[in-house]
This record gives sequence, C-alpha cells and structure tokens, in this order.
Amino acid sequence: MTERELRELVSVSQEDGFKALFQQYQSYVYTIVWNHLRTSGTAEDAEECISDVFLQVFLHFEEIGDGSLQAYIGTVAKNKAVDYVRRLHSVNGRTDTHAELSEIPSEENVEQEIEVSMEHQLLYEKIQELGEPDATILILKYFYRRKSADIARQVHMTPIAVRVRLNRALKKLRRLLTNEEKFQ
Repeated sequence: MTERELRELVSVSQEDGFKALFQQYQSYVYTIVWNHLRTSGTAEDAEECISDVFLQVFLHFEEIGDGSLQAYIGTVAKNKAVDYVRRLHSVNGRTDTHAELSEIPSEENVEQEIEVSMEHQLLYEKIQELGEPDATILILKYFYRRKSADIARQVHMTPIAVRVRLNRALKKLRRLLTNEEKFQ
C-alpha cells in the first residue's frame, strides 16, 4: 500500500488506517529497534519501544509531510531505540554509551535488508493487482520455478495459453511498476 493510499484510508477510518500502517511498517520498525536493543535489551523492551514508536506516529500523523512517512517512522524508531538503550543502561548501572555500542561490528546491513524487503513487498502487491490467473501464473513461474506444463495443469489451461498469459502479465507488471516509480 502506498503512502497516499494509507493517508486516504486514515482519513476514511482512523482505526483501519492505523491498523494498515502498523501492518505495513511493523517489520521495518522492529528491525531498526532490535538492531539497537539487541545487545542490552530484551524482546519485551523491543515490543515496548515499538509501541512507543507507533504511538508517536499516530499522535503526530497529521503533521508528517507528504512523501516522508517512512523516513519519519524510521527516525522516530531510531530515536526511541537510542532512548531505550540509554534508559536501560542507567537502570542497569552500565556506563556504555550508545556510540560505543554502535561500534560493535555486525555482518548485517539493516538498511539494505529493509530496502530489499520493501521492494519485495511492492512487487508482490503489484503482482496481486494483476488479478487471477495472471498473479498465480507469475508466482508459480518465478517464485516457485514451475514449468509451463505444471502451471497449466494447476490453472486449467494449456501450456501455450500459460506462456501467452505470462508474457502479457509481465508487460502489465512492468507498466504498473513504472507508474509506481513516477509517483515516488
């Protein structure tokens, strides 16, 4: 769901809009928060921090500029996580600073993983917009690496019809993705 669609949904129904916003950005926020809290916090600390992040986003939703929702959420998540780390360290009597903790080497590139995850989510949403049987054909072909004959049996078509639908679906998907890039 795009930011514009989320904003429209919130304007129609805050409850449904905020549920959709939470579902869309939950893993993004969790990744940012856990990356900061993993050395000093528990899963419960991360959950509490995530709740605080979304509370702040919900309270200030109207103030967030168009096109900057994801950046705002990411910034709030990082700042809340840093605050939690500081609070945990003061409670536990530790003197490590967040700067020292951030120097711990990590094999993970969180930002890149998040970007790839969001790209996959966008791709999946656009494939679903194609409708049936095109979405099923694309998923079976490219995600499950099935042959046209296997797909044909599953969707009750001939292998030739599957290949034709696949070709047309790829062209439609390319147009949908190209139009999406123009709006971002």
